[in-house]
Amino acid sequence: MLMAGTIYSPLCLLQFAALLPLMVLILKEPKPRAAALAGFYMALLYVLPQMVILRMPVPVVVILLLWSILLFLLLCLSAVYWLRMHSIWLGTLSVGAVWALLDWVNYTAVPFWGMGQSFARSWTAFPMLIQFISITGISGMLLVSGTLQGLTAHWLIHPSRRKRAASAILGMILLLGVVNVSIYLRKPVGSIRIAAAGWIFDDHIDGLDPHSPEGFETLFVAPARQAAQQGAKVFTTGELGFYIAGHERDKWMERFGRVARENNHRMFFMSPAGEIIAEYTKTYLTPFEPGWNGSGDLKTIEAAGVSIGGMICQDDNFAKLTRNYGRLKTPVVLCPTADWRTIKDVHLQAVRARAIEGRYGIVRGAANGISAIIDSKGNMLACMD
Repeated sequence: MLMAGTIYSPLCLLQFAALLPLMVLILKEPKPRAAALAGFYMALLYVLPQMVILRMPVPVVVILLLWSILLFLLLCLSAVYWLRMHSIWLGTLSVGAVWALLDWVNYTAVPFWGMGQSFARSWTAFPMLIQFISITGISGMLLVSGTLQGLTAHWLIHPSRRKRAASAILGMILLLGVVNVSIYLRKPVGSIRIAAAGWIFDDHIDGLDPHSPEGFETLFVAPARQAAQQGAKVFTTGELGFYIAGHERDKWMERFGRVARENNHRMFFMSPAGEIIAEYTKTYLTPFEPGWNGSGDLKTIEAAGVSIGGMICQDDNFAKLTRNYGRLKTPVVLCPTADWRTIKDVHLQAVRARAIEGRYGIVRGAANGISAIIDSKGNMLACMD
């Protein structure tokens, strides 16, 4: 039930019952050894189906499986300890807090995909329900889920505690409702039109090589021109749309500059005059990705009176960058991305959470993935697979 949202995002609702059987059994008969065994099986059933679906490399699967076993063991053993507390509210809140803390450790200590590893990732299917993560971060969803399930377990097992448990559940739901609605109803202070384009860069599939003159004109120039005609002030494409070796840089920059001058809008960090005004190097690489890391020095530009930041693909899963743009109150962040078929939907789930957490819009052109424009509440304004 914890991993079902990876297969189909709306199934994330099953997480509200995923820990309930465990908690009910613990309240009936708290056995640490049995709880640890449950944690072992939970890890297997959480990790292995995802690895098959996402087709991850074997070394990654092994590391994540061993790591997940440890996390679930700690979760189940902590539930044995905290649920037996005399105070219902304190005990269940502690379980939720441990669940949230373990989630944070999960994407911080072994960050293959950073915050994309969060157990709460698929909750972006219902952005209205998780506006509060702009205060708590994505792991706050697990604090809520764990606490509510602990209270529900007490309600089911102990008739004498049902009134207290029901009152706590109702109070928590009302508090979350007020916070979510108050954040969701905030009005935008301005607007800007931005375009994103992506394509499949396997020429055996689309029949066009982006590096050929025909491919450049069709895949890049034509969308840029269409975007300008529709009033876009900014245009971005996917990561790895073009491979630019050092000796080819001037040639490519001249091509991009020509398109910028013709259409009078910005592409990445290039001005309408075709001049490079800022550069950014990807900070976080995916496992086994060649290349070198950037310094994480954030860049912003001004377009039509709006401050716009940028990061690249895997960067959107690391709070050091994503939350900083929120602290800077950057209204829009561009995120050119390169995905592959099995990961594209999961990556989109994760990036929507970054928009809500940071309270900024995200525009991602995606190569081999889903190009999307997402507002600061996590709503999909436009997308194309």
